[in-house]
Amino acid sequence: MPLTGRESELARLNGLMGRAGGGAPVIVAVRGERGIGKSALLAEAAARAEEAGFRVATATGGRVPGESTFAVARQALGAPGSGPETLDGYVGRGRAVLALSPLAIFVDDLAGTDPSSARWLAAMASLDRPVPLLIVGAVGDGEEGGRPDEVAELLARAEHIELAGLPEDEIAGFAADRCGVTLDAAAAAVCLEQTGGNPGLLLAQLAGRPGTAVTARELRGAAGPEVLRCTRRWLDDLPRPALAMARAVAVLGDSAEVAYAAVLAELPMPDALRAIDTLVERQVLANRVPPAFRYPLLGGAVLAGMPVGSRIGAHLRVAGILRDEQRGAERIAQQLAAAGPTGLDWAVEPLRTAARKLLHEGKADEASRYLRCVLRDRLPADVRSVVRRELAEAETFVDPDLALSELDAVLRETEDLEVCAELALDVAAMLVDRARPADAVSVLDETAGRMGSGHPAAVRKLTLRRATVSLLDPAGPSEAARRLADEPAAEPCRELANLRAALASDRGTDRAAALAHAREALTGMGSDLGRSWQSCATLIRADELTEARAHCRRSGRLSRAVSSRRSCLTADIFRAKICRVTGDLPGAVAILRPVVEEMHPSTTALPIIAGFAVAALVEALALSGAGGEAAALLAEFGPAEHGPDGDLGERYEEPYLLAARAALRQQCGAPDLAAEDLLAAGRQLTRRGVVSPAVLPWRSRAALALAAGGAADRAEPLAREELEAARRWGTPRAIGTARHALAMTRQGETRLTMLTEAVRHLEASPARLELAAARADLGAALQDAGRPADAHRAFAAALALAGECGAGPLVQRLREVPEPAPVHEAPVRAHPLLTPQEVKIAGLARSGHTNRQISQMLFLTMRTVEFHLSGVYRKLGISGRQELAAAIPASPSEQPPDSRAAPGGLALERARAHHAVPLRRPTSATGR
Repeated sequence: MPLTGRESELARLNGLMGRAGGGAPVIVAVRGERGIGKSALLAEAAARAEEAGFRVATATGGRVPGESTFAVARQALGAPGSGPETLDGYVGRGRAVLALSPLAIFVDDLAGTDPSSARWLAAMASLDRPVPLLIVGAVGDGEEGGRPDEVAELLARAEHIELAGLPEDEIAGFAADRCGVTLDAAAAAVCLEQTGGNPGLLLAQLAGRPGTAVTARELRGAAGPEVLRCTRRWLDDLPRPALAMARAVAVLGDSAEVAYAAVLAELPMPDALRAIDTLVERQVLANRVPPAFRYPLLGGAVLAGMPVGSRIGAHLRVAGILRDEQRGAERIAQQLAAAGPTGLDWAVEPLRTAARKLLHEGKADEASRYLRCVLRDRLPADVRSVVRRELAEAETFVDPDLALSELDAVLRETEDLEVCAELALDVAAMLVDRARPADAVSVLDETAGRMGSGHPAAVRKLTLRRATVSLLDPAGPSEAARRLADEPAAEPCRELANLRAALASDRGTDRAAALAHAREALTGMGSDLGRSWQSCATLIRADELTEARAHCRRSGRLSRAVSSRRSCLTADIFRAKICRVTGDLPGAVAILRPVVEEMHPSTTALPIIAGFAVAALVEALALSGAGGEAAALLAEFGPAEHGPDGDLGERYEEPYLLAARAALRQQCGAPDLAAEDLLAAGRQLTRRGVVSPAVLPWRSRAALALAAGGAADRAEPLAREELEAARRWGTPRAIGTARHALAMTRQGETRLTMLTEAVRHLEASPARLELAAARADLGAALQDAGRPADAHRAFAAALALAGECGAGPLVQRLREVPEPAPVHEAPVRAHPLLTPQEVKIAGLARSGHTNRQISQMLFLTMRTVEFHLSGVYRKLGISGRQELAAAIPASPSEQPPDSRAAPGGLALERARAHHAVPLRRPTSATGR
């Protein structure tokens, strides 16, 4: 069977073999750790040497009882017969072989060769005439130390080939060829992690699994008997102290401090240190601090080889030590989980705390394992119920169907009706996240009926949640939900406040009321932002971003404490939404990428949350200029028809996915297709009763796309309708965005006036990216109006802001704006009473520039300009700028005839052109 992953080493051996065949003796040392495949490489090389015409002789180094001299020479050439064994005798026999054919000698364990055989090999390689001789020997890492000088001299003359572990892309081929096992990319990565690609350890790990597809999860399991059998070369001949220390390190795992290991191994510190050195020499431990196994598979083999009682006792002893020294719940939980059911009351809390931390880090599989360890012990009924809820939260990210089934079973088994209400809310939330709102309503109704009239507060909470779930219906909220929202509340209720905030935000008619309801819903909110996300969304739509950001941070912190990964993800999406509102595209992408990676859209347990995350990420990527990544992500979301050119099936998050696809199409130069997507999104939102442009400004975006495609007649009604709705909602962002869209449906001075108003509103809002786009269009309008200086100031401000936002396509568009040709100022007659600076400022004022324009052109403050102009007026004895032309006229040699004849006509326009400054590109992200 050919070797796998050793092509480069075999190619080098082939080259050395050719050199030896040409009459140049070659010594080669193939080096590497145990199990790395030195013997297999020697066997393959021997077969190739035989094919190349060499006489092949093989031998094994190391001491053989009764054969202390010339042991390797005897194996290679055979016994000498009746004559004495001498160096000259074996050299002569070697010469006789070389006279007939090239000779290749392969020695396994070259470092263990006896001194007499080493002298013979060296003498053969040093014959007084060129001979076709190849000597190849295998040398283990660290094995040449303490050997006789003859062996050291032989190794010093050798060419060295270092064998490393197989790379990850070769492991699957090795598994198929050698073990008949199929590995996917994740399983191959686990093999590399566990074995370092060491072929011997790979064979141990994969032994006993022929013809099967092995998963990464199976490979991470406990070491089986085949692993124990195949790893004996590392472990069986360990001295007793070294074996005790190896077991201690295996039990301690990541917390293998030397002091703990010595206590657990019951060794004095000096003996423990010597045992560690022995384990490093034997390649069992890595040569580092704290002690750790060279490969995790070896640690698993050591653990599996311990008697079960000793192993459990060791884990519990370590857990107790770590608890007493307050070393952290996660390290304690590792030991408790390894020990199995313990019956220890104090063991429950470290396991639950560790599970919460792991779930927050996105390690739901490990968190689930710890919680299952808790449930294996006998627990009070109320504690068991809570732990099962936490397990369902973790299993949502591992096996969502199983998680839902388990939580539903807990709901049906629980006799405490107050607990039932909370469980029903959890089940409903999980069903909503799975895009099953109708099933969520059924669970809520069934639980409310089960509770009857004896628990009015709990029943009302379930009823309100049912109303909130109806907001996710593509047909819009139910009439019951509208009635509940309009009914006066007898007492404060966060669930009702959240419902009211959502409806008021969608209607967009009373921003103050929507904010009041949202703040009531979020006051005293626990960790579950998922239950009050409509209220947080209302804060963002009302541009109360600081307040919304604070709620997201608090929800994230509290979610870590109660194991609510779902709420953490919701908070992350809202943080990214805030970044998008403020134009921080890189920040939004940085937040959303890991969220989308964790909730892979094609297999996610939370399709609605994933849909929002994907939509937000696609839009941010498209606006950033990463259209390829955005298109790939959109195509990957769900079924094939969800690609950039398909129709999405109607779901709650669909309008946002359509808007994201529209942003991508707009950047790709397809405004007509972008408009179609936005109009489709608008139809769905309108059916749900969503009027406010703060939810999704689909009308203004569609109007901009239609106007860009030359359909201003279709765009104008949409933009006007959005402006009316934006005025009702009242935020400068909504009004400025709508005014910008409406302006682009007009022409000439009307467009210029409306764009100026749009910029003014957007300057008062947090929407920096929308402001940059409006300024860019204002610059184009100013350019069309024959005001190049003003146009290029608008372009410069837009370019600086777009750069800060990371809006690559907009930056590129602005950089392509042609700069005005450089011009020189019209010479102004010097005046004995004025300084050069006063002459320059007076000349610009005479040309019709305002004080603000002069300050921007000369990089002066407004106060400085006003000071110099006051001095000019005083020195010249004039009352204002209208008299400047007569007081300091331009040089006659520079004045065109028509300007001298009509100083108030064409001369003024030429003076303005004269003093127009070119667009200065910002030298940094904040340069203006």
